[in-house]
Amino acid sequence: MKKMKLALWIILIVLIAVIFLSNKEYFFQEKNSIQIILPYIATYKFKEMPNIVYLLVFFVIGFLGAYFFNLTERFKSKKTIKNLNAAATSQLEEISALKKEMDSLKSGVVDNKTYEPEEQESVSTT
Repeated sequence: MKKMKLALWIILIVLIAVIFLSNKEYFFQEKNSIQIILPYIATYKFKEMPNIVYLLVFFVIGFLGAYFFNLTERFKSKKTIKNLNAAATSQLEEISALKKEMDSLKSGVVDNKTYEPEEQESVSTT
């Protein structure tokens, strides 16, 4: 599975590189400006920059937005994992204690079985 993931990542990186290299002129030479028009309030106009800058800025904004949006779920998952690990540890401790108790009871039963025939023989001879 790790090799499959690695192969998929390599293919993805190669595809991105091919797209980037075949459109290098578009990304670097063409300059555009972006404006934001808020009706009845104001119009904001950004200075002209290469398209690659805008592409990277919006990619980073989207990445950070997704990161912070899923942050609470990640904390909940970590808390759930921590609670489940604690429960598993306590159950393993209980299992080991019960096994020890079972072993001690088995050894007591084995001891009783070895002594019972002797007692019965002594009872039957008298």
